[in-house]
Amino acid sequence: MIGLVILSLTTAAAPPPPTMPGFFDAARLAAVCSANGPDAKSGQAICMGYVVGAVDQLMVQQARRDEVRRTICPPKTLSATDAMKAVVKYSRFASTAHGIGAAGFVRFAMEDTYPCAIRGGGR
Repeated sequence: MIGLVILSLTTAAAPPPPTMPGFFDAARLAAVCSANGPDAKSGQAICMGYVVGAVDQLMVQQARRDEVRRTICPPKTLSATDAMKAVVKYSRFASTAHGIGAAGFVRFAMEDTYPCAIRGGGR
């Protein structure tokens, strides 16, 4: 269910609705993913599970689009660890992403880390 709410984090889009109580927002996901101390392993396991579920849902949605409209093009060798690293890499932005759902944040990180090539060259 969490993966079903996919939000656009582009500047042209309207701000997304606030997250639902009880669901992760971007800041909470970043905190769990970068947990330290005695809770580090459990936090990272929760992070991994959340990111894998969100990416799985994104990839299902992307598969329904034609190639021109896809926004995420990870390599076929993408691993759960790679996806989690992509999200952690952007965790510095999470503290300013008030009200952004964690699933939308995962999408932002994946789109920026694994963009699709623009037809005729480009990215």
